[in-house]
Amino acid sequence: MSDFEGSENSDYFDDDDKVNSTENSSTRGDESSSRDEVKEIRKGSKKETARVTTWKILVFLALVVTAVSVTATTYTLLVRQEDENFRTVYAQFARTVADAALDQQTYIKAALRSLSDTVSLSANLDGNGDPAWPNYWPPMWETYANDYLKISRTEYVGLSSLVYKDQRESYRNYTSSVFEQAIKDSHYIRYGHLDFLNTNTSLFVNDFVKKRNGTWQIDDERDMYIVRGIQSPPSRRFSPPINWNLGSTPPIAAPMMAVIPLKYETTFSIIKPFIGVPKDEHNGFHSRDILDNPHFFGYQPVHKFVGDYESEVVAIISTAMSFDAAMQKLLPSNVRGMLAVVNNNCGQTVSYTIDGEEAFFAGDGDLHGGQYDDLAVFVNLTSYTNPDFPTTPGHCMYTMTIYPTPVFEAAYKTSTPAVFAGVVAGTFILVLLVFLMYDRMVLKRNEKIISDAAKSNAIVTSIVPDHLRDRLIMHQQEQQEGPGKRRNSLKTFLNEGASQRMNQDGVPMIAAPLADLFLDTTVLFADISGFTAWSSVREPSQVFVLLETLYQSFDRIAKRRRVFKVETVGDCYVAVSGLPDPRRDHAVAMARFGRDIIAKMAVLVKKLEVTLGPDTGELALRIGMHSGPVTAGVLRGERARFQLFGDTMNTCARLESSSQPNKIQCSKETAQLLIDHGRGSWVHKRTEPMPFLKGKGYLEGYWLAVEGERANSVMSTPSQLSSECVTATAGWANTKPGKAFPGLDSRTLRLINWNVEMMARLLKQIGVRHASIKAQSPLAAQSSHGALRGRGGSVSTRAFTPMATFGETMPLEEVQEIIRLPDFDGKASTKQVDPDQIKLPEEVVEQLHHLVSTIASMYNDNPFHNFDHASHVVMSVIKLMSRIVAPSHLLENGDPMAEGNPSLHATLHDHTYGITSDPLTQFACAFSALIHDVDHVGVSNAQLVKEGVPIAEKYNQRSVAEQNSLDLSWELLMHPQYDDLRAYLFQTQADLIRFRQLVVNSVMSTDIVDKEMKALRNDRWDKAFKKGDSASFEDESKTDEINRKATIVIEHIIQASDISHTMQHWHVYRKWNQNLFEELYVAYLNGRMEKDPKEFWYKGEFGFFDFYIIPLTKKLKECGVFGVSSDEYLNYAIKNREEWEARGEEVVAEMVQACRTKFGIKGPDGSVIKPPESPPSSISKSRSNARAMPPVAEQNVFMPPVPPSPPTRRSGSSVSSSTPSISEQAPVLFTKGLALLPRPSFGVAEPSPSTPNLGQQEPATQVEC
Repeated sequence: MSDFEGSENSDYFDDDDKVNSTENSSTRGDESSSRDEVKEIRKGSKKETARVTTWKILVFLALVVTAVSVTATTYTLLVRQEDENFRTVYAQFARTVADAALDQQTYIKAALRSLSDTVSLSANLDGNGDPAWPNYWPPMWETYANDYLKISRTEYVGLSSLVYKDQRESYRNYTSSVFEQAIKDSHYIRYGHLDFLNTNTSLFVNDFVKKRNGTWQIDDERDMYIVRGIQSPPSRRFSPPINWNLGSTPPIAAPMMAVIPLKYETTFSIIKPFIGVPKDEHNGFHSRDILDNPHFFGYQPVHKFVGDYESEVVAIISTAMSFDAAMQKLLPSNVRGMLAVVNNNCGQTVSYTIDGEEAFFAGDGDLHGGQYDDLAVFVNLTSYTNPDFPTTPGHCMYTMTIYPTPVFEAAYKTSTPAVFAGVVAGTFILVLLVFLMYDRMVLKRNEKIISDAAKSNAIVTSIVPDHLRDRLIMHQQEQQEGPGKRRNSLKTFLNEGASQRMNQDGVPMIAAPLADLFLDTTVLFADISGFTAWSSVREPSQVFVLLETLYQSFDRIAKRRRVFKVETVGDCYVAVSGLPDPRRDHAVAMARFGRDIIAKMAVLVKKLEVTLGPDTGELALRIGMHSGPVTAGVLRGERARFQLFGDTMNTCARLESSSQPNKIQCSKETAQLLIDHGRGSWVHKRTEPMPFLKGKGYLEGYWLAVEGERANSVMSTPSQLSSECVTATAGWANTKPGKAFPGLDSRTLRLINWNVEMMARLLKQIGVRHASIKAQSPLAAQSSHGALRGRGGSVSTRAFTPMATFGETMPLEEVQEIIRLPDFDGKASTKQVDPDQIKLPEEVVEQLHHLVSTIASMYNDNPFHNFDHASHVVMSVIKLMSRIVAPSHLLENGDPMAEGNPSLHATLHDHTYGITSDPLTQFACAFSALIHDVDHVGVSNAQLVKEGVPIAEKYNQRSVAEQNSLDLSWELLMHPQYDDLRAYLFQTQADLIRFRQLVVNSVMSTDIVDKEMKALRNDRWDKAFKKGDSASFEDESKTDEINRKATIVIEHIIQASDISHTMQHWHVYRKWNQNLFEELYVAYLNGRMEKDPKEFWYKGEFGFFDFYIIPLTKKLKECGVFGVSSDEYLNYAIKNREEWEARGEEVVAEMVQACRTKFGIKGPDGSVIKPPESPPSSISKSRSNARAMPPVAEQNVFMPPVPPSPPTRRSGSSVSSSTPSISEQAPVLFTKGLALLPRPSFGVAEPSPSTPNLGQQEPATQVEC
């Protein structure tokens, strides 16, 4: 047979492929056909349905109209009744308030006139009919005034004398002689003591004064003065002065001067705040202590002769009052919300609120609601007898208007109308609901009958051919019990199984089988190569993401190719062509289908690697095809399904198992059919040895060519591609990846994108944490966040402690025994949102992508210590973290992260030692896993120390590679180009310090050879989980105990992840075990390892399992936070040890042979003898951009691409001030001290000579999903 020829490749795309561009339409066609079956069933009852629907609508509308009418009438009548009650009660209370206000004015006027007459009489009696005005103060003034204040319920009363210019000197002399005694007498009469009198301030000024700009000044010479005299309550301090001329202050003088011509009328002043009496006495007049409580003054003339109102006015009595005092205790305590608006003709308006027995100032202006204008009760508070009173200037006349408020109205607006209306409406609604429910049940029953009939045809057709479907339904109908009982045949068949009839002897009577023989078919078995090992390191959800994405895509291709999907068994996909509809070209159709799904698989796994992690892109299909007769039918019983039987199936399964990844192996029969259809160029005979096939012996196999297809043959439309990957890329869809470094191979780019995706998810959780803290305490969060930002808004590492830039110690010296994680914050936990709702800033994502890309380029081309292995470690860390976050036994009663359930958050926090409550800790673990082998040169620390490289001396010959990796990566992270990323990570300096401590402890824990470090870790483990053995920790606080456990658990997470391949499927263990063997073999060939690894490899693995791996897995289980993962890791470790014991020697022999073939052997003189006819060994060549290795003594230390002016470093590191920035450096092997050591190349694509600046890079070739 001829090889595959490109000229005949177009045969892969015959007329059948015209449907390639209409995949969606074909799918919709299948759905529409199902709907058409329903339409056909409904046609017969269309008229009856319309008639019933019409009557149903009419009845419904009648019920609705009745319900609305009755409900509205009931509500309206009850509301009107309540409104009338409200108006009646309000009118009564408003009249009471109005009468009280009017009575107060009457009482005040009468009391003032009485006091005026009393003062006048006293003057006449003391002067024997010739009063001594103005040089007269009544000796019994305080007694008269006190009686007046009690009767009038006013706050203040004072006596001011009218002094004319010629009387000024005599009045000054009089007051200077009597004022002090008069004040003291008033205090004795009112209080009985002088304790309240403050004599430190002089009351008397020996002249008439006025107040200007807050200071007292000698008054001008005037014809007449209104001079302040004695008052009640008496002044408690000698201020303001006695001789104050009130006539010099216009607002006071105007109403006082108006009294003189009106003779006997009482005048009132404007409204103003007033506290002219002691505060304790003032507050007794008001319900509330309001400093600007409005008052007004009343003025009453004192005539020279008592009862003679035409006689000369010699003095004026002034009194201070307020309206709220008059309105207190007028209403019952439960009557609240009336408003009194007081107006005067001086342009002032104030409002008072009356709440039960309290009345208080509500505010300036008319505050009543306009809706109550028709309920206003008006009262005139000004009465007079002198006809000149209204026209006399200088005084104010008052009125009051009373209104209700919504508070008052609410007391009489009950819920009774709504309750009664609701009861009426509820009754009708209940009737309507009963009607609708009954109608719904009828409709549901009818729809069920129709839909079940349609679904029966659709479902049965999808799993069995049409002719078998009809027979299946007929058979089921024969099994129904009773002529009147009708059941849906398919539903009964699927849910209850096929029933059997018994004869009189109890022997089942087997009905005719539902099966047919199809002579001309082609069967395909497609198995995912590497799936078992791949799935062993994944979460169950990730396994199903892969299978669902692939199988759904295969199903769509099967529909296009008119191939019948039979079933999926695990990761094996089974399909057949030639049934249910026979076709002559069944082999050709199946060949096209096989070719399509291999191509589709290759595309999808590359895209899924971004979300499902390393090695996903290496998965491939292994396909077997065979043509021949099959028996097809429904095997009845529990969960019956359509199945295929026959030797064709067995042969196809054997061909699949002996096939190879990304290849289609077909039988001789299938190959002959393809040749007969003119497709001979598609197949060529298998030249590789065919293994012995169980039950078949040695078969003749043929490879079906799958290369060279048109790209669009299997590529879906954009909408289809999006649906295929929607599950797998849900997280990455919300982020914009940074631009990758040019020169990196496609696999490395996919690993970079996956690492970015994983870290972006953790960054979102950090964002949720920051948002919850900010929601709980915005000011604190803002201050702590803002304090760490520089001019550009990013975290300023220069403001942090020296730890931010390494400090003066080596990383090994920074290892902490206890790292203090944040305490549990219950309030913040309840305010957290879904991390998927967080959108990371674009600059943060770009910087994260650039950081991961740079780290990837800093890894060397080692077989084991490379970026691929680092990604594998990250995946294990993420898996263990996910098991910590959701331990299975906490999920038994629901999701522990249920919204609004802080107790479950607290339980999870305690269970996991606080690790789950701090997403920054989880990010630190992932970051540590990513960087822990940066710049590893493929030899051990002991070898570096032995060679005496400068960097070994720099790190004191301990943990050389680990400290070097940490220093390089940390300095890279601190580069200013990642300011926004750091600002997002670290809200406080404590965050940065804790992150540094976590990274140091984690990376240093990967050095498992250092005996001192190992002993310290074991001691810390014993202190954390065997505390009772150490008396020195008996007094340790609970917080320190939890943090100690968290610290050691985090270290063991990294340790377990670093060698997680030993605790995973045998194939995974074999892969990385061989990579490590190759790395050490290369080191041996290069003279950088004393022993050939083959000499100790087999037995060495037993020690590694027995003394490190298995004890480590037991510790994972002992700490109790990893759920099923600890058992899973322990079981795999034990199984791998057993497998190694059985096959290890054979495996070592295979690895030795592979290495010799690939790299050569070491000659007697120590030189490398390369294998014949092999390409030049990479052992003797360094990277194309690397320099030749000088003698060890000449090796220099140089810096990685860090900031242009790096901070001063500790001794031992040579730093060049001209070191270019990251944007100027090539993504080559960034290193410090190890750069000039020989680096064997293992086929990884060479990086570009230069790396563009962030944001200006050329986009790498990527396939977006």
